[in-house]
Amino acid sequence: MNVQCAFDVCVAELRATGMRDLIVFCQDCRCSHNGKLTADYVDRWPDDVRLSELEPWFVCKACGKRGAIFRGCREETMMAVGR
Repeated sequence: MNVQCAFDVCVAELRATGMRDLIVFCQDCRCSHNGKLTADYVDRWPDDVRLSELEPWFVCKACGKRGAIFRGCREETMMAVGR
């Protein structure tokens, strides 16, 4: 299952909003594994890289499937995933 985003954000646009941490969700909806990428990790990426370009490179540590969905790490998102 390949989920397409309604909009495609580059790292510079993400930083411009003040958001630097990301939550990464496994693309397999049956798995629902997620993890947090801190600003230290995200800041390694160049400004012009789109998140959709990075999503296929991530592999879930729980189920082993390739593909991820990135979401900004807001307080509401953290509460929804139980962190």
